[in-house]
Parts: sequence; C-alpha cells; structure tokens
Amino acid sequence: MTSEPSEAFTAWQREHAAALEELQDAQRAYHRTVAATAFQGAADEPSAEEMRRASLEALDAARIKLDQVRARRPQTTEAT
Repeated sequence: MTSEPSEAFTAWQREHAAALEELQDAQRAYHRTVAATAFQGAADEPSAEEMRRASLEALDAARIKLDQVRARRPQTTEAT
C-alpha cells in the first residue's frame, strides 16, 4: 500500500503554497511601504498614512485568504 497524497490534498497543497506566497509578498510590500514612508513629509501625495493603510489592508486580505485555504484542508488518512 502506498501513502501517496490524494488528488484533493495535492490540489490543496498547491493552493496553500500560492496563498502563503501571496501573504509573504504582502508582508514584504508592507515593510517596504513602512520603510519608504517613514520620513515622508505631510504634503506628499498620497500621504504616508494612506499608503501604509492600503498596504496593511492588502496584508490582512492575504492573511484572511490563507486562513480560509487552511480551513479547507482535506482530511488525510495515515496507513498504520
């Protein structure tokens, strides 16, 4: 008997990897935004606060998506 993952689990793994990559990309973008706007003047457009808020919203959306993917993880059975 082989212990190959089911097709559903393999598909979930791909979806999970993609969602995790999105989250990591969003985290890097957020940190770049925070660093880039740390010394931005109040007269600059868009404002530093708006840029940070938009970046943080994208980060939260990616985190929520990853949580949703993780909640759909198929059950696996282990051979004993």
